[in-house]
Amino acid sequence: MPKVGVFAAIFDEDGRILLTKIKYGSGNWTLPGGHLEKNESPIEGVKREVYEETGYIVEANHLIAVYSSPLKDDLVLLFKVAIVGQDSWEPNSEIEKIAFFERNELPSQLHPWNIKRIKNAFNQVTSNIHIFN
Repeated sequence: MPKVGVFAAIFDEDGRILLTKIKYGSGNWTLPGGHLEKNESPIEGVKREVYEETGYIVEANHLIAVYSSPLKDDLVLLFKVAIVGQDSWEPNSEIEKIAFFERNELPSQLHPWNIKRIKNAFNQVTSNIHIFN
């Protein structure tokens, strides 16, 4: 069974995308997100991950895309989300910093997979969200 990751494309009022700089592994910049917990829906998971990593309270607007890496047994869902609130946030053991970036001023320390996801978000790629109970 693949691991399922849920990540968020969050834009500010100036059209900049929010990225987080992780403290572990590569130390790269990435989109806010992580893996689902047991018995957690993708929508609940992306909201939780965004809140834990940024302090932003968000609502999912739509699914941008699904990314699969069969060799890594990994499946990633990227959602466009909207900020509906914010609590205070400070760097922690997982996230070093958060910042909004213009499309043409992205940090150089990005994994190629994240560059693809970020481009899809800026290009307003969309899909559908279907929730089956």
